[in-house]
Amino acid sequence: MEYVDRSVALASQAFVALIPLLLVSSSLLPRSERRSYADSVVRRFELHGTSATEVRQVFAQPAEVRSTLSVLGFLLLVVSALSFCRVLQRLYERAWRLPALGMRGTPGQLTWLALAVVYLVVVGGLNTAAGRWLGPLGGAAVGLAGGLVLWLWTPYLLLGRRVARVHLRLTAVMTAVSLTLTSLASIVYMPHAIAVSATRFGAIGVAIAMVSWLIAVAFVLVGATVVTAVWSGRSLPPPTGRAELQPARSADGGPVTRSG
Repeated sequence: MEYVDRSVALASQAFVALIPLLLVSSSLLPRSERRSYADSVVRRFELHGTSATEVRQVFAQPAEVRSTLSVLGFLLLVVSALSFCRVLQRLYERAWRLPALGMRGTPGQLTWLALAVVYLVVVGGLNTAAGRWLGPLGGAAVGLAGGLVLWLWTPYLLLGRRVARVHLRLTAVMTAVSLTLTSLASIVYMPHAIAVSATRFGAIGVAIAMVSWLIAVAFVLVGATVVTAVWSGRSLPPPTGRAELQPARSADGGPVTRSG
């Protein structure tokens, strides 16, 4: 699986492609629902003082993003975000021992990008509200529930629906639980890490701390994917090359579906 290389690739692609797309997407929301990415990072890691100031200086506010946004720039961001989707797709394909979809996987990648943006906006808002009224455990519960949905549909879409959702339930549960625990640990670790990096390296130190955090998240994601794919895949026959991409046909020519 090339565990370390794949984790670092996921983290780097998320930082250079996915985060800018989410920042731009948040700038297009109605004013009543718009939140800057910097504010969400500050709230997410409970930053204060110098650390919070450095984060807000690194990331542009939505108004600044919106004033410089062009159609071409947005399309380039989408193309860049698709590169992250391809890395994530290859992870699932390798874990489930399926042949690569290549360009045929683009519709699923675009669908997943839309799902990810909606998830972060909706669940992010609910998480903040739950954390304010119910405390950190309430926010974690909302995040866990949303994560179960996200990580059930993520491999299903990126694998081109070649694995039934019933076989992806264990992947969804282990990924959501693992990332929720990582999220709770980040609240303790990240404020100190960002403060130390910002003191030593200034604004670039915030980026260093963020990349380090993304690598840790990627390690957890890859580990959960591999373990659950091996465990769940025991009930499935091994793929046999390109024939696996086409649905099987019955004697009367109709598709044969594999029930869970």
